[in-house]
Amino acid sequence: MRNNYQWVFAAVLAALLVAATWFCVSVWRSTPAMPVYGNVILAGAAVLVLVSGCGLIALMFYSHRKGYDEPARSDRTARK
Repeated sequence: MRNNYQWVFAAVLAALLVAATWFCVSVWRSTPAMPVYGNVILAGAAVLVLVSGCGLIALMFYSHRKGYDEPARSDRTARK
C-alpha cells in the first residue's frame, strides 16, 4: 500500500467483514433448521442465479468482441 490511509481503509474493511461474518453465523445458529425441500429450493435458486449471471457476462464479452458495443457509424456521404 502506498500510504497510511490505505492501510487504515483496509483494516476498517477487514473489521467490517469480520463483524458481518460473526453476525451472519450468530443469526444462522439461532434460527431453526429448514426442511429438506427448502434446502433443495434454495440450492436450485442459487444455481439459476449463477447460470444466468454467467450467461449475461458471456453475452457481454461476446458483444464486445464482435464490435456490437461500438458507436454507430455510416460510410454514406451526407445529402445536401
